[in-house]
Amino acid sequence: MAQYGDFAELKAQLLYKRIIEWTEDKLVLEDGTVITIECSEQDCCAWAEGKFKDVKLDAVITEVSDPQVYEEDSSEEHTNKGTVTIYHNNNPIAIADCNANDGNNGCYYSICSLVINKVHYQVVSA
Repeated sequence: MAQYGDFAELKAQLLYKRIIEWTEDKLVLEDGTVITIECSEQDCCAWAEGKFKDVKLDAVITEVSDPQVYEEDSSEEHTNKGTVTIYHNNNPIAIADCNANDGNNGCYYSICSLVINKVHYQVVSA
């Protein structure tokens, strides 16, 4: 099972650092910190995934939003979407766009998290 942290700890690891490299799968900060989006937990056919988007480099991180969660229903399954926005002043510089699905007829569960140094920070679950 994953080791979980809270968003105050996540913010402490990110604030006042610059993003120097990124892909849809990870952000790399100037001090070598790597942030990934991962499925922290899941059962059977449930799933969780995410990607980084709208990333701008060379801006110091001054704020990180708490997860904003949105629900999306489908005919047999339930998917929750969650975002975490990283800011420079009041300008978004990166968005972690995450999804978690509860599987066949909602019988299962999943958790999508941001991960730094093997510690998982839950963004969304279903």
